[in-house]
Amino acid sequence: MITFNYKLTSYSNLLHEMANLFGTTFHDNQFQLPEHYGSGFFRALPLGEGLEAIFYDFRLRDTLVLKREPNNKENYTLIFDELERQGGFRLRIDAEEETEFVDRSTVFYLTSFLYDVETVLLKDVNVKGIRILLSPEWMHKYLQLAQNEAVLEKYITLKTAGILYKPITEELTTLLHDVMNGNNAPLLFYHNKIFRIIELFFEWLYDEMKVLSGKSGVSRHDIQMVQKIENRLTADVTKLPPTLKELAREAAMSESKLKKIFKAVYGLPPYEYYQQQRMQKARLMLLSGNYSVKDIGYTLGYANLSNFTLAFKKVFGKLPSQMLPK
Repeated sequence: MITFNYKLTSYSNLLHEMANLFGTTFHDNQFQLPEHYGSGFFRALPLGEGLEAIFYDFRLRDTLVLKREPNNKENYTLIFDELERQGGFRLRIDAEEETEFVDRSTVFYLTSFLYDVETVLLKDVNVKGIRILLSPEWMHKYLQLAQNEAVLEKYITLKTAGILYKPITEELTTLLHDVMNGNNAPLLFYHNKIFRIIELFFEWLYDEMKVLSGKSGVSRHDIQMVQKIENRLTADVTKLPPTLKELAREAAMSESKLKKIFKAVYGLPPYEYYQQQRMQKARLMLLSGNYSVKDIGYTLGYANLSNFTLAFKKVFGKLPSQMLPK
């Protein structure tokens, strides 16, 4: 097991310390893992105006334990990780809470420097992701934090696994892959992608905290249950989803209650939400230029391409063929 204790001051300093831990050098804002430790890279990306990011794609031969010590200076870390398999990650926030494995392959959450955080990544699991260092000054300027400090404080103090994670959409997955495959693109490219990742998280955060404000009458437990249902629905949108009856049984609530709470949290009933995510995947496949309309329709399980065309137009107002790259 590899254990790394650190106090986060800047990402350049962090990666310099990690490079020393692995017995290699930090050069040109990045380092490669030595072969006897595993494979992959870590790269720091200074974005200006107090905004920093690191991104990484690696696989270790041993379990890695990252222990971030608390800091009296108020800063935040936005973390978006994509793991090769579920169960390869666990998280503990604050010493009094137990460390539990997280049964999901993607995690997107925010932590505060005011708490100690322990992250465990199991050996032989590929991890790719991005971490964004956010200062209060930057957040005040770009995220209207002054009007939303209570929202942020409520989220941070929850510290509960069922609440922490923002659901992953096709757009988020594409943004992460764009950053990972940027191949030293201009700084503006990375800035735009990372700013959009931040924007998507905080849009969700403000909506989520409104639901948790108590005005909706939805309990924290019920919200946690529908988040699990959302994760199940969107795990693979190329397959037919479970029936509403099956989902309600998993959530231990009636079908009508599940639909009501799901809509309160995600803005749509379960199957409309699933269909929207399905069409988002279709859109991204079209924009890649690697698939025909027919290929995409069949991939998403449509035996009749006319039904796929109608479903796509209902969501985007355009035919699939109109989104193919010229």
